[in-house]
Order: sequence, then C-alpha cells, then structure tokens
Amino acid sequence: MSYLIFARKFRPQTFDEVVGQDAIVTTLKNAIAKNRVAQSFLFTGPRGIGKTSTARIFAKALNCERGPSPEPCNQCDACREITDGRSLDVLEIDGASNRGIDEIRSLRETVKLKPSHGRYKLYIIDEVHMLTGEAFNALLKTLEEPPEHVKFIFATTEAHKVPLTILSRCQRFNFRRVPTRTIAKQLAVVAKKEKINVKEEALFLIAKLSEGSLRDGENLLDQLAGFADGEITTKEIAVSLGLAGEEIYFSLLDSLKERDGKKTLHTIAQVVEQGKDLVQFSRGMLELFRDLLVGEDDLIEGTEERMARLRSCRGSFSREELFFSLALLEQLVRDIRWSETPRFLVETCLLKIANRAGLKSINAVLEELKSFEKNPLSARLSRSAGEPSTRTEHIQSNPSEPQKKKENLTGQILGETASSLHHAPHRTMVREDKLTASPQIPPASEKNSAQPVTFAEVGRVWPDLLEQVKTKKMSCGTFLSEAEPVDVEDGIVVFGLPSEFRFHKEALDRQDNKELVRKTLAVLLGREASVAFVITEVKLEPAARPSEPEATDAKTNDIIHSALEIFDGSKIARRE
Repeated sequence: MSYLIFARKFRPQTFDEVVGQDAIVTTLKNAIAKNRVAQSFLFTGPRGIGKTSTARIFAKALNCERGPSPEPCNQCDACREITDGRSLDVLEIDGASNRGIDEIRSLRETVKLKPSHGRYKLYIIDEVHMLTGEAFNALLKTLEEPPEHVKFIFATTEAHKVPLTILSRCQRFNFRRVPTRTIAKQLAVVAKKEKINVKEEALFLIAKLSEGSLRDGENLLDQLAGFADGEITTKEIAVSLGLAGEEIYFSLLDSLKERDGKKTLHTIAQVVEQGKDLVQFSRGMLELFRDLLVGEDDLIEGTEERMARLRSCRGSFSREELFFSLALLEQLVRDIRWSETPRFLVETCLLKIANRAGLKSINAVLEELKSFEKNPLSARLSRSAGEPSTRTEHIQSNPSEPQKKKENLTGQILGETASSLHHAPHRTMVREDKLTASPQIPPASEKNSAQPVTFAEVGRVWPDLLEQVKTKKMSCGTFLSEAEPVDVEDGIVVFGLPSEFRFHKEALDRQDNKELVRKTLAVLLGREASVAFVITEVKLEPAARPSEPEATDAKTNDIIHSALEIFDGSKIARRE
C-alpha cells in the first residue's frame, strides 16, 4: 500500500474526532437526532480546519445503514464507500475546476435521479466561491426547492464572494481556527501513534507555525519526521524551515534595549548569513514586541521558558517606545514582501528602534503644558536655554510701540504691494535669517496669554515632525521631506518647497495630508498651529538691474523700509 500522509491518515471519521469545532458538531448531531436536517449548508472558515471532513462525516451520518444517526458506524458498505471516496450518492465537486454554467446545468439534470444505494444524494461543492455568476444564478431555483432526497453542502474559505441570494438559502456554519494548544495536543497524539520522538516545545512551535490549521500542523510534523534522525527539537525545526531561533530574537532585544546599533547590525548579519527567511524574521520581531506590550500571559502563545524571558524584559521599554517600535515593525512587515533589498529594510527599521529618543508619555506632556500655562515666560526661557536661535529676536524695552507700528503697517503693505507680488511671473519667498543666542522675551501684554509659535520652536521639532509623519503615512512624509520651514506668521507655520516640487506641494495641500501635518506639529509644539505650503525660490541679485523710473512714491518706500526693519530684514510674499 502506498504511503499516506498524516493529514489523510488521521482524518477524522466521526463527529467526536473533529478538533476545535465543538459548537458546530453539537448543532449537526442534534439536527440529525431531531430529524431537523436542512436542505443546504454553507461551511466557511480558514483552510485545514475540517470543513470537508465534517461534510463527509455528515454524509455518512445521513446514509449510514444503521441511521440516520449522529454516530455513523464506519462499518457498513455506505460508510466505507464514503470514507474511500467511491460512493455514487456523495458527489464531491471542485468548484474551481467546475465553475461554469454547463457544469451546473449537468448537475441540475442529475439532481432529479434517485440515490443509488443510500437515503440521500449529497453534493459537496468545495471552494464554491469560485463559481461564475451565471453558474450561481442557474443553481438558485434548484437550491431553493431541491428534491427531498438531495442535500447540498458548500465549503469555502471566502464567504464574502458568495452571492447573497445563495447565502440566504443556506444554513451557515462558521468554522474557527483551531487554538494553538489544541493543535499541539493533537500533534502529540499523532506523534505517539507514529512513534515519533518530539519535544513538547517543538510540538508547540509546529502548532504555532500552522497558524490555526490542523492540516498544516500535521503536514509539518510529517515533513520533520523525515528530516530529523532522532528526536525532533526546536533546533531541527529552525534549520529545516529557515527560521530564527529564540536566542536570536532575545539577543536582538537586548541590543535594542541597550540602544547598541553596532551589535544590532552584527545580529542581523548573522541572521542573513545563516540563510534565515527575513519575512518570517520580521514577523517574529513584530510578535515579540506585541507580547511585550500585551503583558498578560493568558494572551501570549509560548512555552514557559519564553514566558519567563518576556517577563524579565517587560520593564526595559516604556509603553511609548513599544508603540513606536510596533508601528515601525508593522510597516516593515508590509513592505518587506515586495522589496528587492529586504536586509536594508530590516537594518533601517531596527536601527530606528535602537536610536529612539525624545519619546514622552502623554502624562509628561500634559504636566509640561500645565507648567507652561502657570508661568509661560519662565517655561519658555528654560526651554530655550542651550538652543541657538535660528532667527534674530530683539529684546524691546517698550514692546508695545513697535507692535502697534507693525500692525499699522501690515495692512498698508498687504494692500499696496501684494498685488504686484501676486502677479509676478515667479513668486518667491526669500528669508535672510540671522543667528543669535538671545532668547525671545514676549511682550508684556502677552505674558498672561498663550505664547505664539516661534520659528526657533519649529526648527527644533522639524526632524521629529518628519519622522512621525512618515511613520503615520509614508507618502505624506516623503512629500514633506522635500520642504523646509521658512516662516511663522500670525500662528501660521509656512513650509516652502522649491519650484521643481510643485506636485509635492499640491499633494500636501490636500485636506487629509495637511490635517495630518497640522495635528502632528500641534502635538510636538504642545499647542495648536496652522500650516501652509508655498513654492519658494532663492532670490539672486541680478548682474544688471533695468533702470526704474526716478519718480517713485515716497510713502511706499517708507512703508517698505519700515517693514524690513520690523521683520528683521526678511521680504515676504504671501500666497493664498
């Protein structure tokens, strides 16, 4: 007799042998016992969890010579024929290869025929979602009013692709993934029957890798039984499947905890040299940080040794650092599958985690805001200490006078010069910033009000703004990286982009991207701020300027000269 793989050899033959689907099994057994069997059923759920096997057992229960009975005997001719797949009354149809309307028309003709041996004629259509729309329509009437001797059982992994007209005519049973520990127990039973030596932690790892599919777990055990000479251990599993061991993960976790980028790169190089699958490795790192964040042993799948090591590492990362790391790793798992340079993506992601800095909890930020509200002047001076200012900021002995002058001139400037600037062929924003170490002292009239956003503050948070926007939305962060802060006016932070990046500006001006930048900037600054995006060009002094009429308006010259003094030598073109 030819060799049978474990998935076929240990296929359940009775309802009691079905693993992990207790609610469905109970419902079907009671329906048979009470003679309340529906005309059509839909079994839906992931692969390898017992949908087709349950359909076969259900067929045996209905056609058993000692039945109908919730417990088929598996001894009579009807049961043996169904088990061997040669019963004329139980037709298994592959929906993927028999998906057309012609096949369904042929099925409609055979439905009228009586069963050859048993009580019922059962049609088990696997992967029913693969049928065409015309085939589904041709099946509707037969499905709604089938002959008394006909039962339909549909199985699918994608129930959302089945038309509602079909779903409404079926009793639906949702099969769930088999829990990891349940799979491990079933694999232990198989290993014992096959006399395979396997360690408990190895069984648990196989069950975990099967991702809720008992069939996948049995196939993996079958494969490893042929690979290992003696006892199956986690080391043999890692070598056979190209997985990184637990030691690699926790060694890398120690490097990230110590913020040691060099050691992190050496560990990644070791993983690559051993030929490990970087996609699986990235998922393993994501799972590791997820387990650190969850912190509840009941919600973590792992051996006692892994649990103990996780408990020892939980205090090494703050909650904010864990969320930050999970966001980066989640992005890595999405991107690495399509990357031609997966190693570089892994290195970049883990180096970002290793070089994390400046992450604050929300409570710490709130405390800082409260202290700022109580004494805004001292809080601002303390925050500015040790940071060189990127703009010229003058301390005025009588600030109210220049403030009034600025307010009076602003309207005249915008009214008399904005028109010419707006119609210029190349609109520019030219900044002539000066460096100074003197902190800005707010006017006396603003001491008790909210502090305005300064250009120095924007420059300080600019790197963090880029990083956080990229983490939240990569496309928006890419567009923003081509910009730079150029001005702050009336609470509006202006970002400039060179003329060759007009597409980037249009993208950033979209409501969703603009709102993302604004909210992220507000969090970093600790207060609300509006944002605007403009096209900037460096204004160069021409070699020869065309002569201008001597007769110019003296009033306009005085206004412009005063404005330049107030704005610290900056010429500003405002755009809507």
